[in-house]
Amino acid sequence: MPSRCFHIHPKAPFDFELNCRVFGYEKPMPEVFEHRVWRRAIRVKSGKLIPVALQSLGTVEEPKIEAKYFHSISEQEKQELSRKLDWIFSFSQDLTSLYKFMDKDAVLRDLKLKFYGLKAGSIGATVFESIIKSIIQQQISIRVAFSITNKMVTRFSEQVEAKGIIYYDFPTAERLAEAALEEIRQCGLSWRKAEYIKGMAEKAAAGEFDPEDLRLLSNLQVAETLKKFRGVGTWTAEMVLSAGLKRNACIPAGDLGVRRTFSRFYSDDEGILSESEARRIAEEWGEFTKDIVYYISCIERT
Repeated sequence: MPSRCFHIHPKAPFDFELNCRVFGYEKPMPEVFEHRVWRRAIRVKSGKLIPVALQSLGTVEEPKIEAKYFHSISEQEKQELSRKLDWIFSFSQDLTSLYKFMDKDAVLRDLKLKFYGLKAGSIGATVFESIIKSIIQQQISIRVAFSITNKMVTRFSEQVEAKGIIYYDFPTAERLAEAALEEIRQCGLSWRKAEYIKGMAEKAAAGEFDPEDLRLLSNLQVAETLKKFRGVGTWTAEMVLSAGLKRNACIPAGDLGVRRTFSRFYSDDEGILSESEARRIAEEWGEFTKDIVYYISCIERT
């Protein structure tokens, strides 16, 4: 069918290409950003898998995003699709208070200028996607994690074609639950991580655990719930909270990459800050913790 579109007007400032580029990858994860276009397939509640392509038509100060979709959808489904895109990109986030806070500190002010118009979105269109991506990223570099994620997406996800281009969704819990452990491991995972992912998928597929319910819980309740699963510790729970559920006052301080980047700005010597030192620094940021940590983390991706 011919493409249709609607327009999104993010709260300014918003730099669409910067937001795509910091997580940009030439292979599906399941999103792809190339030739200034962001693409992925997104499933709505009706079960439809909708291929979507986003491109900027505006500027940082007057942002306007064209969202093309290649499926016949109802007005209700279009509104749902718009909400999901807002969840992924944080289009509606107002950066005013964050930037006023960052202007008070020389280090944070420089970060604001470097990443002006950047918003901390979610790493998953669903909570399940965020959990699995967080497990994948345990104790490995982001590039290796991206490679593993790409292999899982291309091997296990549902795909839809539009105008000769393949659009990918993230693998469902049902698909990963039915996959053989060896198949999951062949994506580049250790046996243990493959077991963690399959175990999580089996619980979700069987209806024993609904990841979307985590949206209704407090930070502490989310962490306590996730830690009941094998392979999920403090670091993974905090990754889901900050990068998946977009919760403030959360920092995956156990992450070596986060601490290494913190150290570039806040260490008086060449050593890497400890987890407790990183947490102490972040405590001063209060409600802006998630966003500032995201800005700092993006240093290594640009």
